[in-house]
Amino acid sequence: MKVYYRPIIQNDLTRPKFYLNLSNQYQWFDRFEKLERGKKPVHISADLVPSEVIRNLTSIRKSCIFDRFEKPLIMGILNLTPDSFSDGGVNFHAMDAIKSAKKMVEDGVDVIDVGGESTKPGAEQITDELELSRIESTIKAIKRNHPSCKVSVDTRKSRVMKRVIELGVDFVNDVSALSFDTSSMQVLAQDNVQICLMHGGLNPKTMQQRTVYDDVVLDVYDYLEERISSAVAGGIKKENIIVDPGIGFGKTETQNIQLIQKASIFHSLGCPVLYGVSRKAFIGGISGVKKVSDRFPGSIAVALDLIRQGIQLIRVHDTGETKQAVALWEAINY
Repeated sequence: MKVYYRPIIQNDLTRPKFYLNLSNQYQWFDRFEKLERGKKPVHISADLVPSEVIRNLTSIRKSCIFDRFEKPLIMGILNLTPDSFSDGGVNFHAMDAIKSAKKMVEDGVDVIDVGGESTKPGAEQITDELELSRIESTIKAIKRNHPSCKVSVDTRKSRVMKRVIELGVDFVNDVSALSFDTSSMQVLAQDNVQICLMHGGLNPKTMQQRTVYDDVVLDVYDYLEERISSAVAGGIKKENIIVDPGIGFGKTETQNIQLIQKASIFHSLGCPVLYGVSRKAFIGGISGVKKVSDRFPGSIAVALDLIRQGIQLIRVHDTGETKQAVALWEAINY
């Protein structure tokens, strides 16, 4: 029976005689939750955990575009679509998108995630040509106006990946974890490119019809572990892989909460972890806030708990407000 180990992450200023740091981050741990399917979880000390798991947790995270993940990084969402769930149409015109990108840079965002195809529940697939037509001019403008700003592109398609890499993009965010397009692996292996592998986004049109899991946390963990192995076997460097459990993608409200409560388990995969919770439906369901754009307070409440658990990247719509909240959290905890 496979055993899983979730580090119980601490932020307290007072530390015991023996503890281990999560990578080179401030967070530390000395105990674990040991999990096995069909058994009650138990708490154990770090000295009872396999050395490989400890190495995965304590190894320094760095990649081709990020020198370090010492503090949480903020990824700003820039959807150039007419139909995204929160900001569809807001940045559909290039000039609006360029203004939004400028504001994100002024806010101090660490990376801007450009998307040309909606992957909200029920979304229809669009052609490569249409997706590229929506994003090319904005990517060029961001690279020209803000050359030091890191840019990622949210796409499932190898042709789109190939073109944006030619435009200087070195970070691909794939909601299908490179399973939608079989050519994606080869495209990314040819270049030293950062890749985020997400769970649950293979088919946005039907994903909310498939929310049955044996154990959502362990099932998502196993999926991401397999996709990491597949990517490495395909020639992608492990240090360039980020994982995302895919909040809102093929999950119920309860399952989303479970994945947030136990977020620290994904550190055991040995890669930086990204969460995108901003303005999502489960926040509205729990809080009763129906208007999507009014869900920032709930979004930041979840984001701060994820940061407490050592999550390295947070994907958000409200970049300035999130940076302010994180700065205060760091001042209190560091």
